[in-house]
Amino acid sequence: MKRIVAMAVVTAVIFATVGSAQEQTQAKVRFASLNVYVDSGDAMLAAYQFELITLSGKVKIVGIEGGAHEAFARPPYYDPAALAKDRVIVAAYSTSAKLPRGRTRIARIHVQVTGDMAPDYEARLVTAASAGGEKTAATIQVEQGDEK
Repeated sequence: MKRIVAMAVVTAVIFATVGSAQEQTQAKVRFASLNVYVDSGDAMLAAYQFELITLSGKVKIVGIEGGAHEAFARPPYYDPAALAKDRVIVAAYSTSAKLPRGRTRIARIHVQVTGDMAPDYEARLVTAASAGGEKTAATIQVEQGDEK
């Protein structure tokens, strides 16, 4: 009887240890979105190019959507090779007569985040141009969107 109880205790300890080790090795995975905004001030925004870099955290870019304004509603062009390197280069242009002015969401980037660390991102606006192709002063912002 003592052997049976001892075996049961040893078995329980082994299962508890294995279960705890498995929980520790399985990292938390979640999905989130990033909203990318460009503010062109009074100028109409006809084209842009930006680079998004992951500064910290384990992140994989899993999708890129277009923006909120009809001129940039289609998904923008991006460099698929850069996706594997915690960064992406994104660009779009529009020949529409109706172009946004001021602050507008130009893209939504979907990411897979592994681990508990909150990622940190940096967006660099390479260029922004108006309808005539003139370079325009603009700023870029990235804001955390939904998380699932």
